[in-house]
Amino acid sequence: MLSEIFEQIKDQWVRAKHQKKHPFRYFVLSTVGPNSFPLARTVVLRNFDSQALTFTLYTDHRSQKMTDLRASKNACLLFYDPKKLWQIQVQARLLQQSSDPALYQQIPLSAQKDYTTILAPGSEISNPEAITYLDGENFFVSLKFEAVSIESLKLKRPHHVRTRFDKENKWKGIFLVP
Repeated sequence: MLSEIFEQIKDQWVRAKHQKKHPFRYFVLSTVGPNSFPLARTVVLRNFDSQALTFTLYTDHRSQKMTDLRASKNACLLFYDPKKLWQIQVQARLLQQSSDPALYQQIPLSAQKDYTTILAPGSEISNPEAITYLDGENFFVSLKFEAVSIESLKLKRPHHVRTRFDKENKWKGIFLVP
């Protein structure tokens, strides 16, 4: 049963990278911010490698998450499917960051603009129309995270099912009390 659950988890991430409306496509990335406070934000799953158990997302290299990840490469990825009442939490480590121009060119033009603001994300502005953009320069970076531990919780009757899979145990799973 544990190996089936592990395969189901991976299958959902594979689906999420191809299905725009899959509930795992948007997930919460948490990092350790200034003063050791956790910071969480919603991001988009851009790629998932089911063999290496890596997750890729895109961001602006001037963002707070990049500052946080320079201080600690550890992060938490939280996925939730409200219809299946299924939560998956991944303890992950930043494995790689890349500013690959070819990858940036694959992004739709309307989305490329998000990585070209003159001011860094989180900068104060007077109103939303005050955002200005650079021409020909961008701050795009892709981030690849490697899973270290995966914890799944499915709420169902008569018993909720909670499991954990750890890289150090070669992804052999265990059941946990929900």
